[in-house]
Amino acid sequence: MNKAVFSVLTVDHPGVLPRVTGLFARRGFNIDSIIAGRTDIEGQSRWTFVVSGDDAVFAQMTRQLHKSEDVLKVEVLADPQVSELLLCKVRTDVRYGTDVRCRTGADCDTCRAAVLSAAGHFGSRVLDIGEHTMTFEMTGPPDTVDAFVAAMREFGIVVLARTGISALARGDGGFHETD
Repeated sequence: MNKAVFSVLTVDHPGVLPRVTGLFARRGFNIDSIIAGRTDIEGQSRWTFVVSGDDAVFAQMTRQLHKSEDVLKVEVLADPQVSELLLCKVRTDVRYGTDVRCRTGADCDTCRAAVLSAAGHFGSRVLDIGEHTMTFEMTGPPDTVDAFVAAMREFGIVVLARTGISALARGDGGFHETD
């Protein structure tokens, strides 16, 4: 299946989320990723949807979105600039009886250094250092975020949160209701 990235401008008021996502659900469309946030223009929100399907599905989704009174503008982004935010808490030790060691068998200081080195390779930022964990923030394309997650699994992921894909069209153009 192909994926399409939709950039949707909506009015910003209570109840918009269920009405807009309901358009997808009623037609049986699956949303792979969705993010929304207020824009710089008061009363407007920008949504980014990533959806799987074919050209017919994408055309139908565009038509359904345009029918909603809450939707101001819809654009399917061709070759978008995408990024994703990840917060990830990673173990820096594992308890073996009364001994505390890294999963790799090294002492805790060596383990912390190994976690920092692996995380640094991806350009992540340390947000918090706990007694037994480190929390990182990482942004980048989804494939890079996936590679970071795979690298952190070696040490033990305690918890992670991903935002989903945020996207803008490439080039100088903007995307406002008046465009």
